[in-house]
Amino acid sequence: MSSEAGAAAASPLPLGHALIVTIGVVVAVAGFVALGAWLHIVPLYAGFLLLWVWSALHTLSFKALPAALVGALTGAGLSFLLQTGTAAGSPALILLALGLMIGAVFLVIAGRAALLCNQSTMLFITVLNAPLLQSGEDFRAITVAIALGALWFGSIAWIVSRMMPGPAASATGDS
Repeated sequence: MSSEAGAAAASPLPLGHALIVTIGVVVAVAGFVALGAWLHIVPLYAGFLLLWVWSALHTLSFKALPAALVGALTGAGLSFLLQTGTAAGSPALILLALGLMIGAVFLVIAGRAALLCNQSTMLFITVLNAPLLQSGEDFRAITVAIALGALWFGSIAWIVSRMMPGPAASATGDS
């Protein structure tokens, strides 16, 4: 876990501030669910996974959002490749997907190609390869949900960072 996350845990918010932030989070989440329903995007969990990576591991740093987004899309793409190989009964495609996933793990461990292979990539590979999801998830909808999550939650974080003065804005406003 990053030292930023540890530092945030060391100094808890006053209860009044925590209540205000909680209300804001509930409104943002409800807005995302409503937007997803309006657009008929079913796998909204993919947008929430991106939010989790970006908020929990990167404290909503705008500098970290591109890597979180590209990593999510990379993990979804590798998972799609494995699902396609499995559905087609193609051992060659399955082995290619697994080889690329092993390569991604290597790159994360080696600290290389961090834009493509990072914590977000690993989270999406792990979740999207759960047997229940792997048995027929629509990866086009997953991609849309990831992009929508980045746009929705990124926009809200940017707006909030512009409204909050001082150190609170610098936590999210790495502009």
